Amino acid sequence: MNATVILSYAFIYFVLFLIVPFVIVTFVMTCIKFFKSSEVERVGAEISIKPHLLDKESMHFLKSLKAIANTRYDILYGASLVNVVDIDESVNNHEEVQDFMEHCHLDYVVIDNESSSVKLVISNPDDSSPEQAKFVEKCLDYIGVQFIKLDKHKHCDEALIKTALAA
Repeated sequence: MNATVILSYAFIYFVLFLIVPFVIVTFVMTCIKFFKSSEVERVGAEISIKPHLLDKESMHFLKSLKAIANTRYDILYGASLVNVVDIDESVNNHEEVQDFMEHCHLDYVVIDNESSSVKLVISNPDDSSPEQAKFVEKCLDYIGVQFIKLDKHKHCDEALIKTALAA
């Protein structure tokens, strides 16, 4: 056998086993892409914007908190504990704790503009389970962030907030 015969067989096998399957797979993937209904399109038809993101009590409290915070602080509304606290990767059940922290609701988080550190957390512990409320208090106390409890009508002493921000 000479070299041209070997090269001819190599070319035929190359086309047969590499190029043809590649073209077939590309064609099938293109067909799947065009004929598959998208989950995003279905969800898009079922969602709409909320008419009011905050209830009137929350909006009133947020406005008064912004007035107290002035321009020195920013306020996050509706954050979770995982947005405020970092947990060490070496914790045994790290993902479980992080998932638990994800469900610990914080109503208002006051952040210092200059240092971007959390200065104060204001929340209604009745909106969370007793375990979550206790966990939130322990975590915030451990990292040195003040925690102020709101009542069910979103009321809190303004002097207490001013004192906490001044500290």
